Amino acid sequence: MRDLGWNMAGERTLTQKHLERLKPEDRGQTLNDGGGLTGKVGLDRASGEVTVGFTFRYRAGSTTRSVGCGTWPRQALAEIRGKRDQLRDQVRNGIDPVEKAQADKAEAERHATEVARMAAEAAEAARREALRLTFSDLFGKWKERALRTSKTADGRRKGRKDGGAEIERAFTRDVLPHLGAMYADSITRKQIAEVLHRIVERGSGRQANVTLSNLRQCFGWAIGAGLLETDPTSHLKKEAFGGKEEPRERHLSEDEIKLLLCSALPSSNLTDKAKAAVKVLLATGVRISELLSAKRADIDLDMREWLIVENKSDRPHIVHLSDFAAGALQEILAIKDHDVWLFPNRTGAEHVCEKTLTKQIGDRQRGDKPPMKGRSKTKHANSLTLSGGRWTPHDLRRTASTLMGELGVLDQVIERCLNHTEENKIKRTYQRQQLLAARKDAFALLGRKLEELAGLRDSGSVDVQICSSNS
Repeated sequence: MRDLGWNMAGERTLTQKHLERLKPEDRGQTLNDGGGLTGKVGLDRASGEVTVGFTFRYRAGSTTRSVGCGTWPRQALAEIRGKRDQLRDQVRNGIDPVEKAQADKAEAERHATEVARMAAEAAEAARREALRLTFSDLFGKWKERALRTSKTADGRRKGRKDGGAEIERAFTRDVLPHLGAMYADSITRKQIAEVLHRIVERGSGRQANVTLSNLRQCFGWAIGAGLLETDPTSHLKKEAFGGKEEPRERHLSEDEIKLLLCSALPSSNLTDKAKAAVKVLLATGVRISELLSAKRADIDLDMREWLIVENKSDRPHIVHLSDFAAGALQEILAIKDHDVWLFPNRTGAEHVCEKTLTKQIGDRQRGDKPPMKGRSKTKHANSLTLSGGRWTPHDLRRTASTLMGELGVLDQVIERCLNHTEENKIKRTYQRQQLLAARKDAFALLGRKLEELAGLRDSGSVDVQICSSNS
C-alpha cells in the first residue's frame, strides 16, 4: 500500500494536504482520523474527483454502529470533525446517535404532517370565510332566487307577485339594520328574538309575527340551498311575540255597506280610483292583489267579463261583471293614466303595491291613534270608520261572500265566484265547466243588492233565489 503520510494508531493524523494528495488508485482505502472517525476513499462518477466518505463508529452495548459525518471535499475536514465531536458527546451522555436520528426523522415527518394539516385547515377556513354570507347577502340571494316573479317551464308562476318588494321594505325597516352586517351562520335565536321584540314594542304585534314567518322562510330556503346548516328561528313561537292570531271573520253588515257607499266613501278624500276600487271589491269579491295588478286589456265591458290571468290559484279566472261592478270599473278605465295597468305605480313600469289601498283605508280608521308619520290630523282621519270596527279590503271579499250566501247562492257557487281551490280534482273539473251560468247569476244578484244598498235601486227589488249548480 502506498504511504499516504499518516499512521494507523487512532490519533488525529489527517490533514488537508494528506487528503489533497489522494489519487484515484487509492480508491477503496480506509483512513483513520482518530476518535472513531474513519474515511473511505472513493471517486465521484460524474467528475472523476477523489472523495472521502467519513463515518463515526461507536459501541452501543455489544453492538458496533456507524453514522455518516459527511463527504470531503463537499464538506471541509473541520466540519466533518465537528459533526464527529457532536456524536461523541451524545454517546458520552448515553444517547444512541442512530436511535436519535431515527427519532428526529420521525418527529420531522410528524411535524411536516402537522404543518400540512394546519395549512389545509387554514386553506379550508379561508375558503369557507370567502363563501360566508352576511344576512344582507343571504336575503339578496333569497329575494332573487325564490321571491322574484318568474314562470316555470309549464307556464306556472313562481315567486311573489311583487317580487319580494314588500318583504324587502319590512326587512329594510326592522331586520337589516340589526342583522344585515352579521354573518348569517352566526345569527342566534336570541338575536332574532331581540328584533321581534323591538317590533312588538312599537305596537306592531302582527308585523312581528309576519317578520318571524318571513325570516323562517328565508333561513329554511338557505338550508335547502346548502348555504346554511341551522335555522336560528327554530323553537321561536308567534305566541311569544305578536301572540296567536285568530282567523279574521270581519264582514260588513248591510247598514255598514249603506253608510260606506252613501256617506263614508264619498267624504273620505280618497282618490276617485280608490273609491271605485272599493266598489269593485264589494261587487266582485276579488283579492285586492288581483284588482291592483289588473290590466286594461283584461276587462271587456261589452262582454261584461274580467279575465284574471294571474291569481293565487294559478289558473285563469273569469269574473262576471254586474251593472254595479261594470260601472265602477268604467270609472277606473276613464282615468287614462297608463296604457297597460289599471293602477300603475309612480314610474309606470309596474302596478302599485297591494298595500297601497290597504294603507289608505287604514289611515282613515285611526281612532284614537296618532296620525300616520308625516301626516297631520284631519277630519278624514276616521272618515271610513264603521260601527262594526276596523275593516280592510280583504273584509270586502268576505262581505261579498256573505251577501251572496244571504241571497241564496249555493256554497259551491260562491267558492267558484271567489276562485277558491277545490281539493277534489273531479269536483274541481266539474265546477269549472258547469258553474259558469250560476256564477254569472250570483254576481248579478250581488250587484243588484249593492245597487239597493247604495240607493240606486228600490228596496226589495232584489229577488232572493238559489243559484243551482245546474243553471
